Amino acid sequence: MKIFTALLVALLVALLVALASSSAWAEEVYREVNDKGVPTFSDQAMPGAEPITLRKPSIFTDTTYQQSQLKRRSDDSLTPMKIDYNLLVTNPLDDSVVRDNAGNLNLTISISPSVQSGHSAELLMDGTKIRDVHGNGIIALTNVDRGTHAFNIRIIDKQGNVVTDGPSNKISILRYHSAP
Repeated sequence: MKIFTALLVALLVALLVALASSSAWAEEVYREVNDKGVPTFSDQAMPGAEPITLRKPSIFTDTTYQQSQLKRRSDDSLTPMKIDYNLLVTNPLDDSVVRDNAGNLNLTISISPSVQSGHSAELLMDGTKIRDVHGNGIIALTNVDRGTHAFNIRIIDKQGNVVTDGPSNKISILRYHSAP
């Protein structure tokens, strides 16, 4: 019974927190206790219910990080800082030739500094996005068509605008081809 009571109290506290942090803030909350001593909370007054006072939640907005992404101009206004990304496909090197009959290709990429909040990184092959990337490492590609392909990384913002493009590496894939 004690576990049930503790669970009920925890549930009621969670309900009060949800009510307190809800964007649909109720003007008044009422508490009613039934004959078994179980309290019920509602935004509607019932017979025998008493109003309880809830404090509005304290809201803190941290602008330190947001301001660190801004640069102060000479007229004292703030503008977004341009982040100079270094985006590289480090392996295979530019103008490399890879022979793999299955079309497997492992690309080693380097992104510095780390992709900032509000930005995302994409791997492109021949100017077309083939996948999202999340930092440095090896990306395994399979069944890449034979021929010469250009690979590069680009950073985009939340609106899909290109922030910066990395240099392109041309890599030739050699695969066995049989005549039909």
